[in-house]
Amino acid sequence: MPQQIIGQALGIIATILTFVSYQAKTKRSLLIFQSSATVCICISFLLLGASSGFALNIVCLTRNVIFYMQKERTRTAYVSAGILALVMTVVGFFSWEGWHSLLPIIALAANTIFISLGDNQLLRKSILVTSTMVLIYNVFVFSIGGITNEAVAIISSIVGIIRFRKTKSGISAQGEI
Repeated sequence: MPQQIIGQALGIIATILTFVSYQAKTKRSLLIFQSSATVCICISFLLLGASSGFALNIVCLTRNVIFYMQKERTRTAYVSAGILALVMTVVGFFSWEGWHSLLPIIALAANTIFISLGDNQLLRKSILVTSTMVLIYNVFVFSIGGITNEAVAIISSIVGIIRFRKTKSGISAQGEI
């Protein structure tokens, strides 16, 4: 029972760190908070017995570090994304818990590809689908922090899509081109 409580608490801490990361002004700050959140969620999934969530988030942590060190929109970034998506698929199947394991496998592999494209608005739109898939997985493994984290990601993506949408004149709602 204490293992479950610690697992749930770490999931909630991960949610707080993820929320803070959305407020980061630099890529470095974002990486630090996102990676810290990923470490917490990895341990949370481990304690909750969610092996697919644990294993896939280890790969996500590796992905974050690799993408941080690479230039965006380069051939190297695209190749890395393809390799990481393949690794996520393999790791996901080795940590198989049942059909619900497909949800984070597909979502995180797709998310990896979308991150490599360097189009923030496209990434926000993809998060609506991928975070919904991961949210459903979190319901199956009963990760309160994971459920909350994905709900926050979905809401944040919607806000970002609206905030940075392009108008007919090609100017964003924020007055940027």
